[in-house]
Amino acid sequence: MDLSGHADRPRTPHRRSILLSQTSTVITLGLAVLLGLLDRPALHSPTLFVTGLLITVVVLAVCCILPWSRVPGRYVILVPLVNLLAVGMSRASAGEGYVAVGLVAALPVVWIAASNVRMRTAVLLTAVPSFAMVWLSLVLDPYRISFDQVVQPVMLPLMLIALALTISALTRDNRARQEELRVSRAELRESMVAGQQRERLLSTVFDAVPVGLLAVDAEGDDLIMNAPQRSAHAAAAPPGIGDPDETQLLIFGEDRVTPLPVEERPVRRAVSGEDLEALQVWVGTGRSQHAIAVSSRAMHDDAGAYAGTVVSFNDVTELILALQAKDDFLSNVSHEFRTPLTSILGYLDLTIETDLPEQVLRNLQVVRRNVLRLERLVEDLLAINAGTFEVHPVVTDVGRLLQEAAASALPCAERAGLHLRNRAPSCLTAVADPVRLAQAVDNLVSNATKYNRTGGSITLDACLDAEGLTVRVEDTGVGIEEEDLLHVFDRFFRSPSARTSTVPGVGLGLLITKSIVSEHGGSITVTSTPGEGSRFTLQLPQPAD
Repeated sequence: MDLSGHADRPRTPHRRSILLSQTSTVITLGLAVLLGLLDRPALHSPTLFVTGLLITVVVLAVCCILPWSRVPGRYVILVPLVNLLAVGMSRASAGEGYVAVGLVAALPVVWIAASNVRMRTAVLLTAVPSFAMVWLSLVLDPYRISFDQVVQPVMLPLMLIALALTISALTRDNRARQEELRVSRAELRESMVAGQQRERLLSTVFDAVPVGLLAVDAEGDDLIMNAPQRSAHAAAAPPGIGDPDETQLLIFGEDRVTPLPVEERPVRRAVSGEDLEALQVWVGTGRSQHAIAVSSRAMHDDAGAYAGTVVSFNDVTELILALQAKDDFLSNVSHEFRTPLTSILGYLDLTIETDLPEQVLRNLQVVRRNVLRLERLVEDLLAINAGTFEVHPVVTDVGRLLQEAAASALPCAERAGLHLRNRAPSCLTAVADPVRLAQAVDNLVSNATKYNRTGGSITLDACLDAEGLTVRVEDTGVGIEEEDLLHVFDRFFRSPSARTSTVPGVGLGLLITKSIVSEHGGSITVTSTPGEGSRFTLQLPQPAD
């Protein structure tokens, strides 16, 4: 214990410690003085003997009066120094006949050694008064000096010095440990404050995101759930059940009616370690039913063992309803297109059957072909929405099909200042739906024409090898940005540059083209360099001979 009140380095001494230490010194010295007065003949000077005690009593009174909260800690060491001088005075006046009073010096020595002073200073402050109080009695009575009187007085100061060294070393070690403890406590407090701040920040961010989030441990017990997920969880609860478990929640499949089996429910699958990606389910019933896209990522510990999972719940109800409304609108518009297209096609057929000049007849054939193409587009949109899109592969003259596609696109290409080349063999036969394949090629050539530049080129090519039929349409146009390549086949997708240009389009041509290729069991790929052009490659597998 640091009697100066500096155990944890405060700026002011501890009043209670000072008063207790001084009181113990006064009481101990008082008892020694009382015993000495009972044997007065052994005393050299009874008056000086009692004066030492009175000094300690005065010091105690001063300690009671002083406002220690305003006294710097370094001045506290004056109290044990005065006590040591007072004990020395009583020891010197007692003579060699009553040496027990000298043992009281151990109390101020311990106080000095335990004070916030260096070890050398503590030893010096202890040694000088200790030798002085012992040898002063010999100086006062030099005629009775003997060998024992010379040796014995040395022992008490040495013992006090040894005690001061021991206490000082122990105090220094204790003070170092206290300092380490203080630093540790400060660091712990800082860590706790930082941890609380991070926890508040995480909780705020967790609740602020519009996506429901749930973290579960390896046993499937909830670790944390944010506010949006708590609301969604409550919305999926059956009536009358306040906190349902996973098996009781109202979770349905895509038809919004059939409950999902427990083993197929998103959280159950996520807890089993499966990573989900936008798995769509419907939760709740009636008007409060919502479409939820569920994704999850498993957590692993340092050893790679499964430690839990984080599940996100994104409410996509508005998106689903918007897509349904768009599909309904598209279906209705497509149906409305059918009647005028049928009428146009009928009048074109009647007109073509009349006696017309050869050039007019060729132009009308082109018009008829494009009307049929528009009619197919309408039919395709209806089929894609209904899920009835299909192809009918037969042996097809692909060489002739590509020639017709090039001839049909040539007028538009020439008006745009483009060079259209057909490098496909004139005799090339493969198994494919001729109408659908022609439609796919027309879509690609049309895009190559619209998104090209004056003086550019469009190249058609095809071949038949062990991998099947390959058809390529390459252009030297504006190209496609890398981030848009993943979306070019999405419904209604148009790149930002296309949307801001004057090029017409609704983003359905490539979707239909991909549907045609997919129904053939094939694939379509695209490579592009912005500013240099694009290449679309269709690959259709062929039946074994």
